[in-house]
Amino acid sequence: MTAATTPSPRTASAPPRLPGRPVLGHLSSFRNDRVGMLLRLAKTHPEIVEMPMGLARRVVVVSSPALVHEVLSTKQSAFVKAPGLAVFLRPVLGGGLLTSERAVHERQRRLLAPAFAHKRIASYAETMATRAERFAAGLEDGAPLDLAEAMMRLTFEIVGKTLFDAEVVGDARAVGEALTTAMEVAMGQLGSVVPLPPMIPSPQNLRYKRAVARLDEIVYRIIRERRAEGADRGDVLSMLLDARDEDGAAMTDRQVRDEAMTLFLAGHETTANALSWTFYLLARHPEARARMEAELDALDRTPSYEDLKALPYTLAVFKEAMRLYPPAYVLGRKPVEDVVIGDRLVRKGSIVLANVLGIHRREDLWPDPEAFDPARFLGDKERQLPRCAYMPFGAGPRVCIGNHFALMEGHVLLATIARRVRFELRSAEPVELEPLITLRPRGGIAMRAHVRG
Repeated sequence: MTAATTPSPRTASAPPRLPGRPVLGHLSSFRNDRVGMLLRLAKTHPEIVEMPMGLARRVVVVSSPALVHEVLSTKQSAFVKAPGLAVFLRPVLGGGLLTSERAVHERQRRLLAPAFAHKRIASYAETMATRAERFAAGLEDGAPLDLAEAMMRLTFEIVGKTLFDAEVVGDARAVGEALTTAMEVAMGQLGSVVPLPPMIPSPQNLRYKRAVARLDEIVYRIIRERRAEGADRGDVLSMLLDARDEDGAAMTDRQVRDEAMTLFLAGHETTANALSWTFYLLARHPEARARMEAELDALDRTPSYEDLKALPYTLAVFKEAMRLYPPAYVLGRKPVEDVVIGDRLVRKGSIVLANVLGIHRREDLWPDPEAFDPARFLGDKERQLPRCAYMPFGAGPRVCIGNHFALMEGHVLLATIARRVRFELRSAEPVELEPLITLRPRGGIAMRAHVRG
């Protein structure tokens, strides 16, 4: 549709409406089968659909790459973040990059951008490879492990060292437990008939408050130690501590805490999930694993940053895993004004869900979409995709600031670990998906490590 024929908010019609149960609408499906609902809607309503969900809650699901591009890019000024982040994760993330809006977000993004510049990211590769090598070397042949938990610990350690020059190995379990609690409570509230904001002292919210207190204890400790030291180590934390507002005022400990918490949690959670699903898929597809191992064995050394270009299939494996199991499987926005998306009117105050998971499995974009086929990402095939057909890190001005960091980390860790160790599933049963804020494997992934000779 051309700009000349695009209807205005006064003349545009509402999206098709999905009938639901009285009062509750589709709340039960959203709460109990979120993944199934998103996949079904991408097939039955591949453009846009509106559905009631609880009391006076209007949800619009967008499953078209072109329409998602409007929401996240060309008309993004009409939207703010949806309540999932803006309200229910604010106790964890505060006013950091993921939850801030408009001028504050732009300022914070400019401040953090140098830490994720290409040259700086390349300098992190050696630390990533060293930590991954140490992890792999510590695994005994035949040893059982929960791979999802192991990846969480490893990526948390790497984010702590690369971005904050801090050793946080001893904090990994406490952070993992607290983050899980926070996400479970947040998603539970979003799926309830009457959501209770975090400030309401319900039993769930009090559990949430205790989880955030454990996270705060760790992050504030790191900030105190660095302020006392007073040295500029050239890392993100030093940048935050040295930052000055327009009037010359330094960031408060709370402001530093919010940005540090956002980078700590977003920086390790998503990559850990992506790697967990990658190793899971490789264990279920030995032919793809054999091809990747042959590529790694031909290198005959622990990969450096310069070596990554010689490992295209390994990167394709990681990208294909994120297609099937995108860590950020749905992106929420809330329009602050009536806005036309495509030729449909989306009302102010609606919750708009960009259906990343559904788009990643559309048959018209991905032949045999349920199949694990890393060859989809070899050569220039990815460049031939429509905009927003593949968006594991989001899209538009608010695309994940650490997307290149995460992609390189996944590439380095996958290559380094898989050169030394092969993981086999301890059960033939498929691993269930746990759609919290990110797409986790429910109950972890039970694996057995085998040292490669």
